[in-house]
Amino acid sequence: MPDVDAVNAGYARSLLEQYLENPEAVPSEWRALFESGDGDLIEALPGLARLLENLRETNGHAEPAPAPAPAPAPAQAAEPAPTPPDDVLLGGVAAAMSLVKALRMHGHLAARLDPLGSEPVGDPALEPERLQPRLTPELQARIPASLLRVHAPGETLADVLPELQETYSGTSAYEIEHISDHEQRIWLREAIESGRYRRELTADEQKRLLMRLSEVEGLERYLRRVFLGQKQFSVEGLDTMIPMLDEAIDLAAEGGAHVVVIGMAHRGRLNVLAHVIGRPYETILREFEGERTLEAVTADPEGGTGDVKYHLGA
Repeated sequence: MPDVDAVNAGYARSLLEQYLENPEAVPSEWRALFESGDGDLIEALPGLARLLENLRETNGHAEPAPAPAPAPAPAQAAEPAPTPPDDVLLGGVAAAMSLVKALRMHGHLAARLDPLGSEPVGDPALEPERLQPRLTPELQARIPASLLRVHAPGETLADVLPELQETYSGTSAYEIEHISDHEQRIWLREAIESGRYRRELTADEQKRLLMRLSEVEGLERYLRRVFLGQKQFSVEGLDTMIPMLDEAIDLAAEGGAHVVVIGMAHRGRLNVLAHVIGRPYETILREFEGERTLEAVTADPEGGTGDVKYHLGA
């Protein structure tokens, strides 16, 4: 029986093509070979097997390739089990919010206002170590400042707490939480806690402020000593009102204002007349002694008429 090898491969191929079109057109021995389904025969004639395979592929008689097996679906990553809540951290956030609220409402009770250094009254709600849970430095460092809605710079409670304590319980203090308008409270908190309007005074500014306060206190003490027993609307406790008015008027002038109208309260009227309006001391003293003459008021600032007797007093 013929075999297919490199020598007769071309001839065998042409015969096989003829056989596929008309089996009777090829010699009987080749037809018997092509018709053989004997696996042992194909295995014994490897050249025939290769020829059959090539011809089927070329003439389109190859058996369709099996459909590719579907790619295995990627393994679904197992969803991690939910992390149990950190009760200590949650409690710490709640305590931190209470601390911030206490500083805003009662921080002034711990303010260091006495130049002699006496201890302020304070409030237990202002002390981190006395809250539950205790706001230790380690816990403070875990609490994000963004959860507390504060306006001091910093990433955690540990960062912002010193700033808030200095703001609300330093050498000055604020009381704004009694204001009923929500928008006003929000604006004031942001302005106060961010330090937008708070800056360190230069040495010259501190000296000028001291001189101004000394003038205010000097007039107050003199009138109290010389005119003992007379009704007085003292400026005591409001000494800083005078330099504050100075600053407000200066800022108004820088902003283009030409006229300032002051709706004055009873307390500290004479100090405002003397140190803000510019009325001379001697005219104030003469009127305080009971002299109310045209001569006494000629030195009043332009447009000013002084004050009624009921409002006298420093």
